[in-house]
Amino acid sequence: MSTERRDHWKEKLSESREALFALLNGLSPEQWQTAVFVEGGTWTVAAVLAHLVESERGMSIHVHKIRKGEATIPDDFDLDRWNAGLTRRTGDIAPEELMASADATRAKTLEVMDSLEEGENVVLSITGRSVEGSLESLRASAGAWKGTHDPEVLKENIYSRAH
Repeated sequence: MSTERRDHWKEKLSESREALFALLNGLSPEQWQTAVFVEGGTWTVAAVLAHLVESERGMSIHVHKIRKGEATIPDDFDLDRWNAGLTRRTGDIAPEELMASADATRAKTLEVMDSLEEGENVVLSITGRSVEGSLESLRASAGAWKGTHDPEVLKENIYSRAH
């Protein structure tokens, strides 16, 4: 990965994390438990953050596996099953603990990014399979996401649904 590209993505990651934490730091305990959307179960703000943390942690693992030529995800991987398992594994974690975990995971992500050598690029799809050189595959896998990517819509959902 070129230094310029790495710096670009580090800046984007920093900006997005600052925006996310600015939103999360202003939430009441009730708002943390607000359902922001329902897909394969109820997704509260806390559940979404737990999912983001675990997904980012997994991406670092995938990078290492791809470098070694290992499979990253089993052929029978099911995103809905993984999400349900994540909800069971994480349980009811306090917001402060989730945010600390998000910080630790981001530090690891940046470490992995720094380990990529000049010219070394790793592209992952939402399924975790390398799609290097295949923009169409990446777009198709990203399209599997049925939720919203719009932070303003998520904020509206949090604030309008909290009681």
